Amino acid sequence: MNDLQKLIKLKGLSIRDVSREINQGYHITQKVIKGATYRKRDGSLVVRSSRNVEDGVAALLGLSHDQVWGPRASTYLRRHIRAEIKRQARRREQDMQEEWLHGDRITDKGTGGNV
Repeated sequence: MNDLQKLIKLKGLSIRDVSREINQGYHITQKVIKGATYRKRDGSLVVRSSRNVEDGVAALLGLSHDQVWGPRASTYLRRHIRAEIKRQARRREQDMQEEWLHGDRITDKGTGGNV
């Protein structure tokens, strides 16, 4: 799974969701996101691409084309993966505190009560 696939999955989206959102076909969207290759008649390998899919995916993620598809894409995508992990961790912590403590917050400094 490449970094783009990881970010899309972390955001709770499927490739089918992405293809619908960007109004492109499922198969081309899947192949472009996956980085699928095909062999030309001369035997060389070419990465499948579609500027419409690329632009749509970048816009859906709130990133520029270069941040998702450019030479430093891995750096940008990993930064966004980390940010998404942190966002989800904060959200999960809030949800758990609401469920288990009914909104009371646990402080990092000594807590009294039963242990």
